[in-house]
Amino acid sequence: MKTIDWKDWEIFCRVVEGGGFTQGAELAEVPKSSASAAVARLEGQLGARLFERTTRRVRVTQRGQQLYERVAPLFGALREVSAEAASFSDEVGGTIKIATPYEVGSQHLSPTLNRLLKQHPSLRVQLDVSWDQPDLIRHGYDLAFVMTDTNLSDSSFASKRVVLIERAFYAAPSLIRERGLPRTPQDLQGWPTVGNLDDTHWEFLRDRVETFSMDVEPRICTHNAEVRLKAAVDGLGVTRLSPRFVHEQLLQGQLVRVLPGYASSPLKVYVLMPARKLMPASVRAFLNALEETLGVPESARHPGLRPAGAGAEPALLADADAEPAVLTLN
Repeated sequence: MKTIDWKDWEIFCRVVEGGGFTQGAELAEVPKSSASAAVARLEGQLGARLFERTTRRVRVTQRGQQLYERVAPLFGALREVSAEAASFSDEVGGTIKIATPYEVGSQHLSPTLNRLLKQHPSLRVQLDVSWDQPDLIRHGYDLAFVMTDTNLSDSSFASKRVVLIERAFYAAPSLIRERGLPRTPQDLQGWPTVGNLDDTHWEFLRDRVETFSMDVEPRICTHNAEVRLKAAVDGLGVTRLSPRFVHEQLLQGQLVRVLPGYASSPLKVYVLMPARKLMPASVRAFLNALEETLGVPESARHPGLRPAGAGAEPALLADADAEPAVLTLN
């Protein structure tokens, strides 16, 4: 019986998932030429064309799609077996692959990662910046942090809400001199704004109660908080950011908090991970260090994660009824 090269099958699955040889090769962590050769070998062995290739695009054939749907779950199961087998070891080592928005990584994860790496010299961390919720299985992430101002969408991943990032409103002194000092949220109507890609309206909360909502059409829309910050400093519009993120600009007088008696709805930060039965020691150590850094009480800790139910608030690492660590960023 002819030996089956399962690596070729795995690369084939990655090319399907990546929508082409370039992205598929990146997912498989092989050169593009190797991915192309692997698929060609597989097509030769099967006597069937798996992809339609043109100069502009690569499209999986019907036969290729049928094979992918049967084979891909098997490789997913093998990766789960490998991860669970590795979790039996108590040694904190290897590489943790994490995806996170820039603000979360720079403001909240750095202390945890630095502390963990000092404690475990054989541990390595790959930190990728991503504002969208990535496919953990497809991209091989152990953990992914996502931000939202609503509840997390239904997910088959285990999840935990780890922090609330409070937000307030800021503008450059030059813009305030031009427009006048606002006394109420209604006074900001008509002001130029700098916002997130998802911003269509801003909520104004007083004592945690929403008192006003304002429609916004930002002049600059970006998930990158650094870009929004610089635009606000240059007087291009009022913006909504974390007080911690603008601390230096406030001290230097480059920004002023507008309507200091009001805040906006906080961003909820969740951490997602594949719903494995056993957690790798390195991931468990990271989550424990994260809770210690964010101030979750020792008595509230729980060793496992539960998958989030459809339409329900995701389960916490701590008691399911407990509030997450809230960073009041004043």
